Amino acid sequence: MNKNQPPDDSMPIRLSLASQAANYIRRGLGENRWQGVLPAETELCRDLGVSRGTLRSALAALFAEGLLRPGGRGGRRHSIVAPVGKRRRPPLVLAGNLVRLLSPHPRFIIAGHSQIIFQTISEALGRAGLSFEFHHHPGLLNLRHPDQTLRKLTSQPNTVGWVLYRSTQAVQQWFARAGIPAVVLGGVSPEVALPHAEFDLVAASRHAVGIFASRGYRRMVFLSVEKATAGDLASADAFVAAAAATGATAEVALFDDTVPGLCRVLDGLLLERPAPTAYLVAFANHVHATIGHLTRRGYPVPTVAAVISCRDTVVLAESIPTIARYQMDAERLGRGAARLMLQALNPAAKTIGQCIVMPAFVDGETAGGRATG
Repeated sequence: MNKNQPPDDSMPIRLSLASQAANYIRRGLGENRWQGVLPAETELCRDLGVSRGTLRSALAALFAEGLLRPGGRGGRRHSIVAPVGKRRRPPLVLAGNLVRLLSPHPRFIIAGHSQIIFQTISEALGRAGLSFEFHHHPGLLNLRHPDQTLRKLTSQPNTVGWVLYRSTQAVQQWFARAGIPAVVLGGVSPEVALPHAEFDLVAASRHAVGIFASRGYRRMVFLSVEKATAGDLASADAFVAAAAATGATAEVALFDDTVPGLCRVLDGLLLERPAPTAYLVAFANHVHATIGHLTRRGYPVPTVAAVISCRDTVVLAESIPTIARYQMDAERLGRGAARLMLQALNPAAKTIGQCIVMPAFVDGETAGGRATG
């Protein structure tokens, strides 16, 4: 079995190196292995056998959990805030015990890593005495003036907070203005002040440009859907800017989230001269159709064109050719989102938090083709 294969509901969770490093440090904190501060990063890297980048990904999770405080420039000595197991959160006094997740898509079509995030949030909130329910509203992506709709939704009894999945700028702005406790799963618009938990897809988009450029591709495309969220838009902008910095040409191509729409957009791109041959696909469910259509139009992947998936799902690990993709620690993000929700429900909380998780690149054949464009 592919060691990089992401978990599904019937499989044990396979931890990334960063997650293993974070667990090692958590255990050390719980055992009072260090007093006051951690050892220097160089010493921890040596003890753990990991790179500085991997260690810093692990430390970022511990900063977000409130176990450590960054040690200043260079991060040489990070302060220990509290030993694991010794922290106590005062009980929340709330008017209800239900947190709802608001989604524009029905749950059965949502990718597996998102399902793991939902389940992790549910378990974490459950330990705090809260229930968690999924709420599907099919018109969310089209709401430009959402006041009446969202007022009705949020007036449901016993509901104390909301998790916003695939939320638009208009929806985020409404929740921020209304002062209703809410956490965004994904990126937030620049002017919106809401806590959010997201995978760093902006960094992944820049990284994908580096992979394409290092393998000789000069014409690149960020392929996404028309009804984009703030995170989608930021990733697309980062992709185009990173390509320009390498001297390559990049464009954003949007379609209507259907296979025929995807094929029409690809056909238009392939009429360009020279045709683009490197594609970063924003959503994993569009990867196979992209590869298939490019191949039948005379741009086979990976011998002529290259494709990288910005997101991951179980089926991508079982594909031939192997799919280059960004693997995500869904449990870690779910824990971070639940922590942010508990903070949002606490009237004493003074800051708007965030949880940013860097995906891990899994190289695959689809990113290694010989460039012709």
